[in-house]
Amino acid sequence: MTWAFSFIFPFLLTLVLLQEIGLLWGRNLRGWGPALAVGLVGAGIVLLPVDGLPVARWLISFNANFSVPLTALLFSRVVRTFFGIRLLDDRALMACWIVSTAAGATLYPMALGLGRWDPYAAGWGFSWLFVLAFFVTSLLLVMKNHLAVVLVAVILAYNLRLLESTNLWDYLVDPLLVIVSCVGLGCWARRKAQGARHKA
Repeated sequence: MTWAFSFIFPFLLTLVLLQEIGLLWGRNLRGWGPALAVGLVGAGIVLLPVDGLPVARWLISFNANFSVPLTALLFSRVVRTFFGIRLLDDRALMACWIVSTAAGATLYPMALGLGRWDPYAAGWGFSWLFVLAFFVTSLLLVMKNHLAVVLVAVILAYNLRLLESTNLWDYLVDPLLVIVSCVGLGCWARRKAQGARHKA
């Protein structure tokens, strides 16, 4: 099950790249027909064997665990392009960027040895991380923020051990997600600053 799930992120990433190529060529990608065609091409690419391993597994070799929120962002992007449906609206994206940036700022500097405290250890067994994840999820549910559904999926994926890691941190965040979130927040801040200058 874990091995099969590892193909989902590379498959979605391949679909996004194919969508971008199709849009650059001026193709209409809306509907089930284009979705099926692009999906079949994407599946063929990620299953293509290279030196005895599918292409998807080569991508996993660079980063063993792509987080559930990052996978959800890609899935939302794919669905929006094919069907015009926004699974994650602006509020959910902003919440995802903030939560992911905060998680990355908490985890990675300490994990790289910039302090004596290693928060990564909290991902094994019941700890403050599980309580915090439950609190944030509950808060987002009360606020009717769609990111809450993603965080519920994080907990379910962790319980089912869908990733190759058994640490909750790896289900919540990964380096690529932190980079994407920082870029997203930076672009948002830039737009706000430009809007404020125009109003002035």
